[in-house]
Amino acid sequence: MLEMAANDPMEHVQLTIQDMPEVERAAKCALPIIFTSLDHPEYPGVHGTCTALRFGADSIFVTAAHVVANSDDRTMVEVGLGFRGDPLRARVREILKPHPTEEQYEAVCDFAVMFPVSPPAFVAGDSDAYDLARVAKMDAAPRKSLFGVFGYPRSYEDRNIVDYAAGTVTFGLHLAIGTYEGPSSIKGHHTLDVSTAEIGGPNGFSGGPVFRLLFDKASGAWTPAFAGIVTMGGPKRIQFIDIAFLGKFLLNEVFRGTPQGGA
Repeated sequence: MLEMAANDPMEHVQLTIQDMPEVERAAKCALPIIFTSLDHPEYPGVHGTCTALRFGADSIFVTAAHVVANSDDRTMVEVGLGFRGDPLRARVREILKPHPTEEQYEAVCDFAVMFPVSPPAFVAGDSDAYDLARVAKMDAAPRKSLFGVFGYPRSYEDRNIVDYAAGTVTFGLHLAIGTYEGPSSIKGHHTLDVSTAEIGGPNGFSGGPVFRLLFDKASGAWTPAFAGIVTMGGPKRIQFIDIAFLGKFLLNEVFRGTPQGGA
């Protein structure tokens, strides 16, 4: 299920996700992360969001490094792919984190790449990877331009929770729309003016995708362009890592053997 909240400066826009079919399709790359201790497999937990990205024929998952900071070799990390009927998940075999060369780069290195055991079996209508060929040019984004943030908030009253008695997990994806404030004082980051107060704050959004929302007057359609992933924030503001930093790492360290067409 997908819900949307708009920030106060945008209330006059009166957007719904049904008005933005391309954005709704892009939302399929925002997926929940399930952690299970191998010592206590009966007690899985849902924590944070990841972003499924595709480059060429390869698909991987990216999240904020602090989301997976406590996982170890006794923790099974999975990504939810299907939310109707029997749950379908992709198991993670390896987590790669960049190492900052200087203290000033610590915040921009708050991301992790999760490699699945096998190619993810995405479920039509529930999950898909976002093609990295379409990304936002943040140096061209004017202040107050529209952005959308996707995530699985942990403060939902009846979603993103585990019913241990029934052995089920209920997921709920949320879209918050806000406006661009500009480059952050934190290296490699940008700031959005976006409210998550109505759902209890941004806890759970870390690792979720951020898209610039572009309106085509000729067609009347909204088009998403991937801008980065959420790393931190509060009830009224969110910080995200620029795709320029994230993309450079992915192309140099993850997709090195992949043909460069469409990048």
